[in-house]
Amino acid sequence: MTAPIELPMAIADCGLDQTALGEQLGRYRRLGAQAQVARPSPLVLSVHFLHEPDPELLRTTIAVERECCSFFALEYTREDRRLTVSVDEPERHPALDAIETALRGRGGGQDEATEPSRPHTGQDS
Repeated sequence: MTAPIELPMAIADCGLDQTALGEQLGRYRRLGAQAQVARPSPLVLSVHFLHEPDPELLRTTIAVERECCSFFALEYTREDRRLTVSVDEPERHPALDAIETALRGRGGGQDEATEPSRPHTGQDS
């Protein structure tokens, strides 16, 4: 029996089961290992890839996220190698925190945040 995933990835509105959640976490970690992650505002996450990311990995990650959490706006700009993930509602920032945590989970990326990100404490600000 595997232990449940105890990460901020498990957002209440997420439609993924434990297996799918673990797979998505792995995809974000692989993407984050080759990226600079910035949080220009509490509702926007910017991911700049140092090299062109694996197209299938990126496509799958975005497609799964759009399917399970439709409140995210995800946009990839190939020319800039930049993925932008955002939410419109301030109460959704913990979900964005979860993606940021997953992207930073393996290290390997350099921070370029213009605003320091706060770890999710379970309480909304």
